[in-house]
Amino acid sequence: MKAREAVSLAVLLSLSGSTSSHPAAGARAQSARDGRPAFTVGTATAQRGQKALGVLNVPAGVDAGYDMPVAVIHGAHPGPVLAVVSGAHGSEYASIVAVEQLITSVSPAELSGTLVLLPIVNVPSFEQIVPHVNPVDGKSMNRFYPGNPSGTQTERASHVITKAVVEPCDHLIDLHGGDLDENLRPYSYWTVTGHQQQDAVSRAMAEAFGLAYIIISTDRPKDP
Repeated sequence: MKAREAVSLAVLLSLSGSTSSHPAAGARAQSARDGRPAFTVGTATAQRGQKALGVLNVPAGVDAGYDMPVAVIHGAHPGPVLAVVSGAHGSEYASIVAVEQLITSVSPAELSGTLVLLPIVNVPSFEQIVPHVNPVDGKSMNRFYPGNPSGTQTERASHVITKAVVEPCDHLIDLHGGDLDENLRPYSYWTVTGHQQQDAVSRAMAEAFGLAYIIISTDRPKDP
């Protein structure tokens, strides 16, 4: 995914004030637009109109814990909360670079709403240059949501992200890219859930990238 496309879409959605893509749109949209003076994810707390960097901790359990980097850009004006995550596969570098560029390029003074940015979710994969899976437990980090706080590292990381990032946001973009053994055309998935409002918003988000290919998904398989 090109970095400029990620930047354009993130800014577009954060400025739009569009309807929440979650089924529980009413309550969550209200919480996202309540004019809170500060927004916290992990150790990153951004005051209104500011940007903050920190980490989101995955606690140790049956295997080691680790910290994943997080940035919060709390816009000067209230609005929806958009989360952009990448690096679920730590050697899909294009998506990681895109989110890093978002962190540096988006000005909170020009933003209505809040951006929550996780550039590298699968830190062990990134550090060890292992494609597709988390080398600690051999699991793909985009197949185990909402996670399990008592599970292996991938499951615990998924649980932490669900609670700290997914649940508080109105929209979420999960960026990927060609892994070490892949050469991919730029494309997006559009997952059809059967929830009319959610599907309409997610389709608009997919189309906003302006890509030539959108894969319509109704039954994406899960890893065993």
